[in-house]
Amino acid sequence: MISLVPPLLSRTALLFLLTATGAATAARPTADIILHNGNIITLNDAQPQASALAISGSRIVAIGDDTATNEWRGDHTRTIDLQGKTVIPGLTDTHIHAIRGGQTWTFETYWYDSPSLKDALDKLRADANRRPRDQWVAVVGSWIPAQFAENRAPTVAELSHALPDHPAYIQYLYDYALVNQRGIDVLGLNDTPPPDLAGIRVERDAKGSATGKLFGDIAAFNQLFASISSNADREGGLRQFFADMNARGVTGIIDPSAGPAAAYEPLFAMRNQGDLPLRVGYRIPVQPEAKGHEAQWFSNLMAFRPARADDGQLAFLGLGESLVAGMNDGVRMAPGFSSSEQDKTALRQVATFAAKRGIPLEIHTYTDDSADAILTIFEQVAQQYDLRPLRWSIAHLNTGSPQTLERMRKLGLAYTVQMGPYFEGLPSVTPTHPVRRTIRRRFDWRWIKGLS
Repeated sequence: MISLVPPLLSRTALLFLLTATGAATAARPTADIILHNGNIITLNDAQPQASALAISGSRIVAIGDDTATNEWRGDHTRTIDLQGKTVIPGLTDTHIHAIRGGQTWTFETYWYDSPSLKDALDKLRADANRRPRDQWVAVVGSWIPAQFAENRAPTVAELSHALPDHPAYIQYLYDYALVNQRGIDVLGLNDTPPPDLAGIRVERDAKGSATGKLFGDIAAFNQLFASISSNADREGGLRQFFADMNARGVTGIIDPSAGPAAAYEPLFAMRNQGDLPLRVGYRIPVQPEAKGHEAQWFSNLMAFRPARADDGQLAFLGLGESLVAGMNDGVRMAPGFSSSEQDKTALRQVATFAAKRGIPLEIHTYTDDSADAILTIFEQVAQQYDLRPLRWSIAHLNTGSPQTLERMRKLGLAYTVQMGPYFEGLPSVTPTHPVRRTIRRRFDWRWIKGLS
């Protein structure tokens, strides 16, 4: 038989055929990890349980039994025998100030599991004994007076007696903070003239001396604690916090507002070193220097970045949680919040910019009054731009009404639920108070789901 194909072309065709065949074989997808011989909770009503699953990259590619996953097995697949153990989906906290708060995880003392003031003060004393004289110890949230057998907060006198050589800072929500006598001295609260603690009001007795009780708002307390914790190992604290979260089944978090630019640096350092043990999403809040020109500030910020970006470990998820300071109702539970026309205009400009660019956002509101003002603005923006695909959300909404949730549904907004009502609402209102009724109803998911 005489070949009419030139020898070079013939060899090229054969090489192409062999290469294509090899590529087809090599291209068969395989799993990086296969879990088998376990009880896997899927949260899928159609297939609530399985015994095996296969993972490729960041995706579950097969779930069921060994037959379903074996076809994904390859030479480099890691196989884990669960030996009958239960596997649950990784937990994702969609609203936690972990980036900033995690940086002082190893600096702070925590009272969330203390049954009595004696136990709480013993923990504080133990932490103080591990630090040099005159270094601060602090408890910043995660406790309420009602948890203690004594059913009250500690007194300044008790703090001073327990910690004579260390300044102590105890913050109750954003309602007030206590400092002991050593703390009063270190802060110079009785100096003449007294120090300017931005946004902090110092309670004084009849003689004009500081009692040790401080009042302020979110920004003021955050700024004061940042000063008190200035010697904290911020990257080390964040690493430990993420590791402890991961050990408890948390595989992802979204921080809606970490604060100033410097607060993000330890997070970016961990990401650049490949040390993030969980997936982290973050949003960027308005900064104080933007007051009066918030929309332009956000426009400048976003000029050289996409609306959102996700590399599988770290995700930029847009704007939040404070977009215009004057539209933020803080942590109030009572009605009566109002905002200026200037602030409403500023929020309308920010929201219009975000909608036009397709930028996700989350906005803070505790009360139905605040939500009403925000939704009125969002409804105006929605006349020009469809908000439904933008993944916008409202956080907290502790006193939200069914009417407010219905307005949110029509706009396509999500709703993130936090612990606020338990810690802030229940101790302060009577059983028949509208706020308390809202709190009970708020966690009846049948009521929420009925709006979908």
